[in-house]
Amino acid sequence: MHATATDRPCYDTIDPAYPPARQTVYLQVAQPRALVILAAAGSLLPAVRQYVTEKLSIRVEVPALQLSSEGLLLGSSATPSNSDIFALTLALASEPLGIPLGPDSVGTLSFTSGSTGIPKGVRGRHFSLTHFFPWMKERFGLSEESRFTMLSGIAHDPIQRDSEPSPKF
Repeated sequence: MHATATDRPCYDTIDPAYPPARQTVYLQVAQPRALVILAAAGSLLPAVRQYVTEKLSIRVEVPALQLSSEGLLLGSSATPSNSDIFALTLALASEPLGIPLGPDSVGTLSFTSGSTGIPKGVRGRHFSLTHFFPWMKERFGLSEESRFTMLSGIAHDPIQRDSEPSPKF
């Protein structure tokens, strides 16, 4: 199943360690309208930046998302003044978005390995996230003090626990 920008809002993680060709395939499949780059991940590679500039219709870009030591979420601007890109919209933070969400709404987009060709986008429903994490917390006795990691890359499809499409799609 291929997911596109015409689907409901969702997010996808693209591992900056992946080769530029793989990153651009993910962007081609996902067709994002917004791009959030983690400051710790660095800048986009030149080939990926070229693809974003020439082939995508990005409406919002956060060039360097980071969490300050004071707990503030910052997204430094690409302008020479390097001001926080969120500064102009901070007053809107408490306003409702007016986007209806339910258990069958798409919350994540992950990708298959691509071993049989081009990686395919797998849409993950909110239900799988809201159902799986409480179960995992109870089953494994997890708490705020728990620490664990995955052995696969951050963008690999095992992160998506419920890959079954909703009948509404």
